[in-house]
Amino acid sequence: MANPTIFGIDIYDVLFFIGILILTMALARGTYALVRRGLDLRTGKKISKIFANLAQYVILFLGVGYGVFYGLRLDTAALAASMGLLGIAIAFSSQQIIQNFVAGIMVAVQRRIQMEDWIEITDVASNRAARVVDISLTKTTLRDPGGRITIVPNSILISSRVINYTQSGFVRIDIPFPLPIDADRKLVMELILQVLEDHEKVLPNVQGEERSALQTALGILKLKQLLGNRIDMDQFIPQVFVSEVTTLRTMLSIRIWIREIQLRENIISEILNEVLDRLDKAGLKPN
Repeated sequence: MANPTIFGIDIYDVLFFIGILILTMALARGTYALVRRGLDLRTGKKISKIFANLAQYVILFLGVGYGVFYGLRLDTAALAASMGLLGIAIAFSSQQIIQNFVAGIMVAVQRRIQMEDWIEITDVASNRAARVVDISLTKTTLRDPGGRITIVPNSILISSRVINYTQSGFVRIDIPFPLPIDADRKLVMELILQVLEDHEKVLPNVQGEERSALQTALGILKLKQLLGNRIDMDQFIPQVFVSEVTTLRTMLSIRIWIREIQLRENIISEILNEVLDRLDKAGLKPN
């Protein structure tokens, strides 16, 4: 008595193929975890993830190939023809997936973003700086300072304008500030500058590792070209200037440069709180 079949394939071969798939997926996942564990501390998360993904995909490819050709015992010529027709059908029904897959390869080759980079995607609704926590072939996972996880299809990274704060090394911030009524404008501006000079996160006041990181960023060839080879810390000196004058008020603008975009809100809050405290001690009240 012949064994039962499924789509013309012996049921025992099908079960063998399923077993091969399960073992292959388990082995691929285990290999990924082992490679990450062995290389994370030695080469860093970015490099170890590349090698772990490569090992995982190789095992999946070999396992599925073995299962198809030796488990299901399919004729290679007939399989190739069937796969061609199947590929055309999949291409029409999965255009978005294919776009994300191709975009993932482009992201990896161009290295527009990397693991742990702080980036901002201007065309995404939740437009704010976030840290890259994972990059796969079809999607990129971001985590913002508030702890929210955003999963972005890789096709968006290619088609949108992406700001990479980590690769730029620093970012400028302009903070509006109303001039207190009847206050001495120059006195208030000097007081604000003193606050900025005392803040350890405001460039060029950073020290130690932060200062070394800034100097390293300034030494990057691309940044040298953008800055006209002006490698000078003085270009980051904080500024305070009048930005608006009306019959009702006078607005100042506080311009600073910082390195850590993820601390932007904290730094602004600390600066404004200190300015308000010093104005209060000087008997000046903001508008």
